[in-house]
Amino acid sequence: MPKSILAILILSMAVFQKATAAVLISGVMVNPPGTDGVNEYVQLVATDTIDFSVTPYTVVVSNNGTATANGWAAGGALTYAFSITTGSVALGDVFYVGGTGLLLNGAGSADLSGLTWLRTINTSTTGGDGGIGTANSAGVMGNGGANADGVAVFSSGTVTSASVPVDAIFYGTGVGAALSGANGYRVPTSDLYAGGGLFGSTGNTFIFGDQGSGFLKLTGTYNPDTDTWDVARTGSQVALTTSSPVSAIASGISLAAVPEPSRALLLGLGMTWILVRRRRAHGC
Repeated sequence: MPKSILAILILSMAVFQKATAAVLISGVMVNPPGTDGVNEYVQLVATDTIDFSVTPYTVVVSNNGTATANGWAAGGALTYAFSITTGSVALGDVFYVGGTGLLLNGAGSADLSGLTWLRTINTSTTGGDGGIGTANSAGVMGNGGANADGVAVFSSGTVTSASVPVDAIFYGTGVGAALSGANGYRVPTSDLYAGGGLFGSTGNTFIFGDQGSGFLKLTGTYNPDTDTWDVARTGSQVALTTSSPVSAIASGISLAAVPEPSRALLLGLGMTWILVRRRRAHGC
């Protein structure tokens, strides 16, 4: 193939390349009133169309404790996994994973069953997916504190000590034992972390505040076309009561408009097609 045609094809592929972080964290409920139990949940946003039966994802949450060499895959009382292996979403869809409570703010609050839940587990009686995490009637998501807790999203149905998440957040008052020597939690390259290492290492120390009552709502603007954040995420705690509406936790993450293919690109694709047809006609 002539270099000119190859160059056009490479340019076309680069322009249409999909974002790598196809699922982003937009909010968490880690400390509902009363016993947390099955009332904890994670809110997520899709930046692409995903059929989870074909492309499974896994969300892992952590609880206060000293990190091990297995990081997110530690299991036991330290980490707990929700694997998304069914259902599908389109760009911009908001969806959830978490306990089976399906309530906005614990007992007596608004019913969330009408929202899109792609994985729920009775975390009080059942261990996490893939053998990661044991049941805990007090809840499987830590509330932060001196040893930061976190949430991570993996573009795989299997999470190991070597797995690097496509998105992650941490919250608490300090890194603490979330980084223990060479042990800790791998972070992605994102608006919050430099990536290429463990949470708590240089460039990877960002922490949202300690989580009291309320929903941690993240706000920012993500560009699916460039796989970058036009506006980095910030966090605010939404105070909730038993009378709060479901709309109180509406996602604060917006997606930048993906530009239509330029006339120059369309012309280039057309020229590529014409050149290929001509070479075939002449037996080249």
